[in-house]
Amino acid sequence: MNIYNLTRLFLLTTFLLNPASLFAASEAEKLEQEALMYLQEHYLNAMPVARTEIKLNPISRKIKLKTCLAPFEFQTPKGNGSRITFRARCPSPLWQLFIAAEVKQFGLAVIAHTSLPRNTYLKSQHLQQKEVNLTSLRSAYFVQPSEIIGWTSKRSIAAGSIITAPMLKPPLAVSKGNALIIQAKRNGVTIRASGTALENGIIGQQIKVRNDRSGNIIKATVIEAGLVQTP
Repeated sequence: MNIYNLTRLFLLTTFLLNPASLFAASEAEKLEQEALMYLQEHYLNAMPVARTEIKLNPISRKIKLKTCLAPFEFQTPKGNGSRITFRARCPSPLWQLFIAAEVKQFGLAVIAHTSLPRNTYLKSQHLQQKEVNLTSLRSAYFVQPSEIIGWTSKRSIAAGSIITAPMLKPPLAVSKGNALIIQAKRNGVTIRASGTALENGIIGQQIKVRNDRSGNIIKATVIEAGLVQTP
């Protein structure tokens, strides 16, 4: 008997002895393909400008999956960092399976071009833009260096580090002693008065100000440079 006939005999014997294993493997492959397409679409929608790498954990071929007679349904992935799990569900006949994967997303972000000591006033030469792995980031980051020029580092930042919002202090919009406008809104009417800042403040921060006309000291929120608003 030649090699070709021996191979045919082996494949036929394997199928007759265990046809379910071949059937399950093909269904597993189909599920893997659709799960991968689902993840690609999900992460493309979540971060369109990012470059995404997905590595799906293979489904065990020992699991005997019944042929799904309806489109697979997938649950939103869950997990921290690059490791995620999500549920695949077959509506008919009803069964479900949890799948694991490793996902990495790469995109442009601002990094420290040089080591930045605490209280460094950021200039363009301190910063650069680079493609980085964004997957493990838990804080807001910056895409353009121009977004944070003029900000100040709260702590030392190592060269090459991705710069995130908690690392920085935004520039002051109001300095103590500055003349400013105090704005109040009452029943749809905007009332303005001149005032003086008694504290430094960034946009969104509440500071003490003095109404120059009445002399009253009040608290107001910094809206922009030279403008505060009372509650």
